[in-house]
Amino acid sequence: MRRLAAASLIAGAVMAAPMWAACASAQAASPFEVVPRATAPSRSHWAAYGCAAAGAGLLVASFPLRDAADRRYSDYLAETDPSRIESRWSDSVRADRIANGSLLAGEALLATAVWLRFVHRPRTAPVALVLGSAHGPASCAVSLRF
Repeated sequence: MRRLAAASLIAGAVMAAPMWAACASAQAASPFEVVPRATAPSRSHWAAYGCAAAGAGLLVASFPLRDAADRRYSDYLAETDPSRIESRWSDSVRADRIANGSLLAGEALLATAVWLRFVHRPRTAPVALVLGSAHGPASCAVSLRF
């Protein structure tokens, strides 16, 4: 008997489903409220592009600097005068450090450019003091927002 009652209850619910759907379509026919999207103000990416250009320039410059350091090291190896060996060695080390510094600085600037352009989002000011009537003559002359 319980099975028969449960089956008839389910059949009644299935038969009444089109009625419920008709009510839902009548409610959906009304227009939705238009909610304007808050658009973030466009910001300049000149710092990111400047870092990228400087980083690329330093990376490109590191290769001729490395070649110059290699030439100075070859000069050091070929030197036979004991009084000039020390200066050739120090020239070679200095040129090698400049080439390595150029390479590392270029990579750091490129990483900074990627971070500035794609990762970093500036935080909006938590406290703002607005002077003047930004919203017409009916607004306050001084407004503090936080």
